[in-house]
Amino acid sequence: MGSIASWLVAVAAMVVIGAAGTAYYLTYRMRRDETMAGINALSGVSWRVFVRMVLDALARRGYQQAAVDQEEAAGDRDIVLEKDGKLWLLSCKHGRAYVLGRPAVNQLANDILLKNAAGGFLVTQGRIGEDARDIAPVQGIELLDGHALWPELRDSLPAEQLAAIRGKAAQRARQGVLLSWLLALVAGIAVFLLLPTPREKAEPSPTATAATPAAQPPATTAGPAGQDSQAGEQAAAGAPKALSIGEQREQLRKAVSTLPDVDRAVWSSESTLQVFLSAVNGDAFERICPLVERFDELAASRIQLTPPPGSDARVRFRQCRPY
Repeated sequence: MGSIASWLVAVAAMVVIGAAGTAYYLTYRMRRDETMAGINALSGVSWRVFVRMVLDALARRGYQQAAVDQEEAAGDRDIVLEKDGKLWLLSCKHGRAYVLGRPAVNQLANDILLKNAAGGFLVTQGRIGEDARDIAPVQGIELLDGHALWPELRDSLPAEQLAAIRGKAAQRARQGVLLSWLLALVAGIAVFLLLPTPREKAEPSPTATAATPAAQPPATTAGPAGQDSQAGEQAAAGAPKALSIGEQREQLRKAVSTLPDVDRAVWSSESTLQVFLSAVNGDAFERICPLVERFDELAASRIQLTPPPGSDARVRFRQCRPY
């Protein structure tokens, strides 16, 4: 009976390891290999072909290229798109070597403001840093880097090339599954060999009549020691975690954005909070400064008031608290 139990444990270990390896290689690993090979293929096309693929993908979402001279398009020039009567900007950085961060997003955001566009797209086969992802949604910018871009563009590759990429990824996944089950077999055998062999129980002697006294519960003592034990079981409450400067900026931005005459607020730099007004109603600084002064590390930040479109008011700057 003991040998059967050992075999069952060993088989269970083998099935768990093999199934986990199969799921890993047929889902995550195969998708990752296909994506990496697809990014390499997209990096190998010319800039114009890459831009055409991106435009075709966005056209399926309803974005059409505006009436501009397409011959002027270059790697550092934004492409103007149109959807539902609104303008959008497309910035393409061609090549896997790109690692785009906050400056690239800020540059595109400035271009969006200058052209009075509704938003934009920042596209590259490379990688977009986390610092850019924090501010891009606030600026109305969608980020598409290698891993997010491949599902959008893979159907634009020639069918033979796409089939070859998928076939190679599937082949590597099958090899990984085979290795997983070989490892599972070795692990199952090891588990079986390492399990202890059960011993047979010895028959008690008929003449053994000595009774084992019942175990008595340990005596409990009351007093200061017992109170100390109870007090030691109580966990001390930890102090609240202080907010980082980035979390403080985000809280301040959200608080200012909730004011009734504010359309949105954006950190245009680490020391400047740009506030876009939806209406000019008195002195907005009187409502903004109390919110800013709640954060000691941000109290000396520069506030830029941008009036709503069509207003005769001027852009104004102020520090709620001097350095």
